[in-house]
Amino acid sequence: VLLTKRGSSGLLAGMSQVPTTSWSARADGATGVEAAPFSANWHPCGSVRHVFTHFELVLHLYRARVDLIAPAGFWWSAHYNDEALPTLMKKVISGAIAHAEGQK
Repeated sequence: VLLTKRGSSGLLAGMSQVPTTSWSARADGATGVEAAPFSANWHPCGSVRHVFTHFELVLHLYRARVDLIAPAGFWWSAHYNDEALPTLMKKVISGAIAHAEGQK
């Protein structure tokens, strides 16, 4: 799983996450595959709904299998359960993996 770290301020500050578009409690991120952090053969794999105290967030999931050296600021984690991942990102990873396993 490719991970990066969220910025030092705002929602979920400093925690690990999968690559995503910019979003906050007040602004939606881009939702289409054109907003992906790098070029790949992206496959839509559903969405994840998460409720924070003051708003609901729906993330549209895309997955890709790539042979890629992690770009600066990113790292590959085979043991993502040991990472400082918020519940939302655990839901995202579980959703993408479940979709990939269903495609075999």
